[in-house]
Amino acid sequence: MSAFRFFPRGPQGPAPRWPLAALALAVATLAGGLPVSTLPAQSSGQGNAAGAASVLSDTARSVRAGVDPLRGNVGALSALSAQARSQQDAFERNHRLGLRFYNGGADASCEVPLGRICYWNNNGDVPPPAERNDAKIEREQLLDLLARAQSADPKDDWVNGMRVRYAIEGQKPELAVEAARACGGTSWWCDALQGLALHNANLHREAQAAFERALSAMPAAQRCEWTDLTPWLDPSTHAAYKAMSCDARASYNTRVLRLAQPLWMLPGNDAASEWYARHTMSRIHSLGRIPYDLQWGDDLLESQLRYGWPMSWSVQNGGVADPRPPQVIGHEPTPSYDFMPVPAVIENPLAAKEESWEPKRRKARMRYATRYAAGYGELPHQFARFKRGDTTLVAGGFRLMRELEMGRAPYNAGLTLDALNGQTPVQVTKDDAGANRALLAPMTAPMLASLEVLAPTGKRAARVRAAVQPLPADTRLSDFLLLQRGDPSLTPSLERNAEQAYGSRDVVGGTQIGLYWEMYRPASPQAPLQVSVRATRLGASFMQRLGSSIGLSKALQPISIKYNDNGRPDGGAGRSLTLNFPSVPEGDYRLTLVVSGSGITDSTTQTIRVRSGR
Repeated sequence: MSAFRFFPRGPQGPAPRWPLAALALAVATLAGGLPVSTLPAQSSGQGNAAGAASVLSDTARSVRAGVDPLRGNVGALSALSAQARSQQDAFERNHRLGLRFYNGGADASCEVPLGRICYWNNNGDVPPPAERNDAKIEREQLLDLLARAQSADPKDDWVNGMRVRYAIEGQKPELAVEAARACGGTSWWCDALQGLALHNANLHREAQAAFERALSAMPAAQRCEWTDLTPWLDPSTHAAYKAMSCDARASYNTRVLRLAQPLWMLPGNDAASEWYARHTMSRIHSLGRIPYDLQWGDDLLESQLRYGWPMSWSVQNGGVADPRPPQVIGHEPTPSYDFMPVPAVIENPLAAKEESWEPKRRKARMRYATRYAAGYGELPHQFARFKRGDTTLVAGGFRLMRELEMGRAPYNAGLTLDALNGQTPVQVTKDDAGANRALLAPMTAPMLASLEVLAPTGKRAARVRAAVQPLPADTRLSDFLLLQRGDPSLTPSLERNAEQAYGSRDVVGGTQIGLYWEMYRPASPQAPLQVSVRATRLGASFMQRLGSSIGLSKALQPISIKYNDNGRPDGGAGRSLTLNFPSVPEGDYRLTLVVSGSGITDSTTQTIRVRSGR
């Protein structure tokens, strides 16, 4: 899990490791035990990400002045509204005092110091302890009171926000949506609450529309702050990004959030909704007490914008001999991943490579745990291109191997091609896909391809993204697509063989594989074409190359086939054959297809990895 805890900082930077547990109740004592919303806001000082302070400015100014518009006029509250505020404060006091102990992160180092708190990513650590039953009961009682207060006065922005917050915290997504839709207060706030609740319920298209309404209705200065993506961006880009006006960075933000979207085949952009949901939930947290029991500040805002808000809480101590008070830890959902690409891809998406995304990157600028998939893996795949007149048909093959732990079929699969230029992407999906196949999508210009598989049963996902170029107009030979077996028919077709695509460039030695390719030049018995297929080991030593040159080793070139292509009876372009790939040392091999005739030679090459079947 990823987690937060209080982190003392001195004038020279982070304090030593040993005082981490000492600060939790100390900061609460400094807060005087008052609800965070009644305290004057103060800057957390050192360690904030660029842009975090400015994002908080509207809230900070309002709280300092004691006129927070979402909190309402505390001197003119109805009896139910006043009771709800008092009970919320009491609930959080009791909640913190009843937190269970957790030592799963006792040895965690501080990955990212953020003002008063410390963040670390321990996705692989033990889960936090279950919440106490009395806290669940008290939350239900608070929700009941908030429902009555909202019914009595739907314009109470504080009540509206708190009811959505505790419905989400109590894992009641339908109730959160109901509460958000019952909001009759400030227009932009009600829309933002709907976006938060709908996003939490995995209704991404509706959530995105609600957040767009909220952004349109909110004051311009606040919209500028909410659309400041600095916390998610690499520091190397901050200066240029900050130099843009709020209006000028709109198109840039669209590109960033599109590239950060985990699965393009799903409707709506849940990465964008997650960003605005974090803003909305943070704004709710700024209105009342939270289990940390300290005043709201820039460090808490930055932590929640970057890594999400906690959904469970615990306390940790330093051991029986440690006299210091327990330390509060907030645990946000796991597993969480970094879905941001490397900075170069944001500037030029059509230069993206498979390795341009590092979901498990250390010291990530952001992490996000999707609610529709509890894990992400790399997708074994293959891209191959074929001509259809002036159009290139991209075949995106995938293969779900046992180690991905995707759960049982069927799967939802999608291939999306996007030029990220404002034009409608090309998308092909299949909702009852098996463990391997290829999806076919047309393109006429360079595109970024995203091949994705979602397992509804296993709640896991896998994907790969890379830029794809169309074939040149004068192409005579397509790429080749690996198959589970060759097509023995006289008229092999891409559409038919896509259903039995091998779906990966990882080949098991000692097994059969098939190839499918297309020839865009004539061949006949009178004018045949010469075809050769060979596999050559990459990275071989000098002695291995020497042994191969004198015929002592077949390991360097385990496949070498030549034959004449007399053409198809119907003149079609499709070709296929079966290869018996021998058992050879594991490693990378260059698989090359060469077609020659009439003094013209064409070839296509892909690198495959041979692994042992044991």
